[in-house]
Amino acid sequence: MDAFIFKSAAYDQEAQTIELGYAYENGPAFTETVHFPGAKKNLSDEKLDALSKAMRGLHMAAGISYYKAYCPKDIRVENHTLTKEEADFFYKFYLHGLGEFSVVNNIDLRSVIFFPVTSNHHLHASDLELGNNSVVPIGGGKDSIVSLEALKSAERPLRMIAINAGKPIKDVMEVAGGESIHIKRTLDAKLFDLNDEGVMNGHVPITGILSFIMACGAILYDYDSVVMSNEGSASVGNMEFAGIEVNHQYSKSLEFERDFERYIRRFALKNFHYFSLLRPLSETGIAALFATQEKYFDHFKSCNRNFHIDEGVRSYGWCCNCPKCQFVFLALSPFVAREKLIEIFGKNMLDDPEQEDGFRELCGLKGHKPFECVGEIEECQQIMKCLTTTDFADDLLVSKLASELEIIKLEAHELKDLALNFKYDHNIPIQFLEQLNAFIRA
Repeated sequence: MDAFIFKSAAYDQEAQTIELGYAYENGPAFTETVHFPGAKKNLSDEKLDALSKAMRGLHMAAGISYYKAYCPKDIRVENHTLTKEEADFFYKFYLHGLGEFSVVNNIDLRSVIFFPVTSNHHLHASDLELGNNSVVPIGGGKDSIVSLEALKSAERPLRMIAINAGKPIKDVMEVAGGESIHIKRTLDAKLFDLNDEGVMNGHVPITGILSFIMACGAILYDYDSVVMSNEGSASVGNMEFAGIEVNHQYSKSLEFERDFERYIRRFALKNFHYFSLLRPLSETGIAALFATQEKYFDHFKSCNRNFHIDEGVRSYGWCCNCPKCQFVFLALSPFVAREKLIEIFGKNMLDDPEQEDGFRELCGLKGHKPFECVGEIEECQQIMKCLTTTDFADDLLVSKLASELEIIKLEAHELKDLALNFKYDHNIPIQFLEQLNAFIRA
């Protein structure tokens, strides 16, 4: 396919949908739909202008799902001109957001991706005043639960928000109680047909795409802050390839967080805020905080089979045979009673010889950090060593792997104290930072 074309982006107030159009020259055309149930209708001219500015970014970001099928060098934008600032932002978003994809498909995208600069006019963000309240995206796992409970304890005005929520997310929302927003994103079915035919496929920066959707939602549902739940280690890459650091979690990184908020505040919504409440913490610290939230134990899920993009192949539960399951089990093991943790997952992965390679990768004893949303190698090593002081000490993989780790052994309470110290730089407004501190001390 010779060229990838951004065709159109439009909002239908009556249907409460954004439709995004794309096409390949002399090839397939695609229409993606984002539905905002319960969104405001009869928008003022000021709000329609603000939404148009936010949709401009969403259109460009969501196109990555279709662009990756062929990755042509020729990229065209038909429905508006493109400034240098926009071109630079989306070059970086596509290059790093497709980092894992480039490894899997063995393609160096540095000289492939090119967004044409067609305007020298600077864009200006809308001055629209947004409602003084926050949304917390719920992912069904432990991290967003910690953010939600931290803000609830501070009695902040907030709503939960989810895009394409499946059973784990709905279960968590039901346990949490309170208002929620449900958005539906529908990719064009022709993309799945192409994937079945064998075009290039792989990981996309889904958190980044969803963040642009939630920026549009700020206008349609009237909120000014999106409070993410990405930890500090999300900024740590997995490996290097073709001269760049490849990070499976690029669109969860602090770098993206700052780039995205700067983009939205400069080009779309001046009064919009976007940050991760958990950024100063490690995964271990978040696990220690989650361990105090027992009402969620039987409902949270992190295994990716619960969140497959094709709803028809989603499977509920823990597969207990993937890096995500292995890491979450490991992270919680110093803080949740052994019997309860085994009950939650349905098996003891630390006593299963078939899990050895996975735990070796997590602990840096083999290969590289898995292409998954997992913690840093050093903290996995710390946890594994710590487990020799717990009821897991005699389990096969603990006794085997811990003996190979040259790292100081900590008791569980020492590990928790260390993990709850702020370790990473962050982008948190002061009032939210104070609430996080209060939650940790409670």
